[in-house]
Order: sequence, then C-alpha cells, then structure tokens
Amino acid sequence: MIMKNCVFLFLIGITINCAYAQTKHEWKVTLKVVDEAGLPVIGAKADVNYYTNRALASIEGPTDADGIFMASHLSYGGEIGFAVGKSGYYTTKGSYTLGFNYDPAKWSLSQTVVLKKIGKPVPMYAKSVNLGIPAFDKPIGYDLEVGDWVGPFGKGVNGDILFTGHFNDKTNNESDYSLTVTFPNPADGIQEFTTTIFVQEGPYSELRSSHEAPLDGYQSEWVQANNRPLGRTRDAHHNYYIRVRTKIDDRGNIVSARYGKIYGDFMQFKYYLNPTINDRNIEFDPKLNLLQGLKPLEQVKEP
Repeated sequence: MIMKNCVFLFLIGITINCAYAQTKHEWKVTLKVVDEAGLPVIGAKADVNYYTNRALASIEGPTDADGIFMASHLSYGGEIGFAVGKSGYYTTKGSYTLGFNYDPAKWSLSQTVVLKKIGKPVPMYAKSVNLGIPAFDKPIGYDLEVGDWVGPFGKGVNGDILFTGHFNDKTNNESDYSLTVTFPNPADGIQEFTTTIFVQEGPYSELRSSHEAPLDGYQSEWVQANNRPLGRTRDAHHNYYIRVRTKIDDRGNIVSARYGKIYGDFMQFKYYLNPTINDRNIEFDPKLNLLQGLKPLEQVKEP
C-alpha cells in the first residue's frame, strides 16, 4: 500500500512538473552597476545565466553610459544567476529565484550591483583553519604569524588571540558550550561585521570586507555560546576586524598595532594579518601569502 502511494505521488509530481513546462514566459533582468560612491560603472561586463531546456545558457554584454545592462528570455522558470566585473574591480555575483509559477512582477527583476575597486592588495599572513580547543577553562593563545597554537599545544610563539573554551555536559543530550575570545594587550580587540556570502541572499563581492580595517571601535572581549539542543550555531556570515600586538604610550594612545580580519565564525574561519605596523590595509593578494607550506584546505584564495 505504501509503495502504491509513493508511485501515485511520484506520478502526480511528474504531472505537475509537466504542467509547469507547458508554457514558457518571459523574464526580464535590469542590472544597475555602480561603484562604492554610487556612480555608474560604464563598460562593465555583465553575464546573466539561466536554464533553457535543461541546459545552461547565458546572455552577456557591457553596461551602457548609465551603468545599465538588460537581459530577457523565454523560460519555464527556475533560477537566474548573474556576475558583473570589470578590469580594476572585484567581481560581484548574485542570483534570483523565479519559481515555476509565472508572476509578471516577480519575473521582472531590477537590481543594483555595487562593484568594489581593486585598491592595493598586499602580502598577508592568511590561513583557513578548522580548530578544536586543545584544553578547556583556560586561555590558549594562537599565533597568527606562525599559524598554530602557542606551546605546549603548538609551534606558536606569540598568542595574538586568546581562546577560552568552557564545556558543561548535561544529561539527556544537553550541553552548554561557551567560547571567550580575548587578547593579551590592553588596546587589542575585535569588531564584528556581517555580510552576504551566498548568491541566493543577494549580490556579494569577491572582497567581503572593507579595504581598510577600522581605526577604532574594537572590543577587548567576544563571547560566543552554543547550547544544545537549542542555542547559537556557527554562522559564516559573522566576520571580524582585529587589532593585535598593540602598544600604547603613557597616555593610552596607540603607538603601534597590527590589523587584520577574520572571515567566518569561530572556530572554523579564515584569518588575514597585515605584516606592516600601523597599516590598516586588509586587501589581501592571494598570490602573496606569507604563510608557506599550507595544506590544500588551509590555503586562502579570496581577498
């Protein structure tokens, strides 16, 4: 009986899909491409991807004098993807779901696309890490230049960031876990920023962060909690600017500091550290990673 019902539902699904596929309708996409100042980017290459007869197709062309690119095509529905780029700019990508029920309003998309200029990418210490806390209930340092825990848990020398994990295993599959992020120097700190990282959520740039780390606004402590069965989970949208190895004078003014950024949430993230003192440039050149001998999964390929 169960098998018959499954077959029946499967046949209904085929019938519905066929019904959707009987008529094609036109979708329209209008992309307005601007720079970070809101000025139109002329001559950017726009590429709109879509499916037709189960095959991937695309419409491409340059933006006009107003930074506009338009595309349209007959389709059964589904999803549209787009990418916009130009020499001297980072590529921005996005996607849009049409669905299979034709809606004239929904099938006509107008989207503003921001292109970030390529500034001055620099060599940095950059690594993708997936870490477990080696010991609980005490701060353990991680050396960003070495790419490892400090001794005795690794080969690191300077604990740029201190991680303190606490785990409380309860009964009935419940547990409490917290991670506290601190720093060894008084003016060191962390500052969160969030960003779109999936094309389904809207346009996103290859350069996820700003070009420079902020001058101030850093917190000396960051607490992350994850309680089971309910609680906080790791979120790749969470990103952070960091300031480490900070030295201050007698009046509390910053004399020297090192700036960087973190993409992703703790303890699975990518970090970047500018080697130059007081340089807030965090635009990484993936071809000039100062950390050598990284394994494939540890390598960082985005700016």
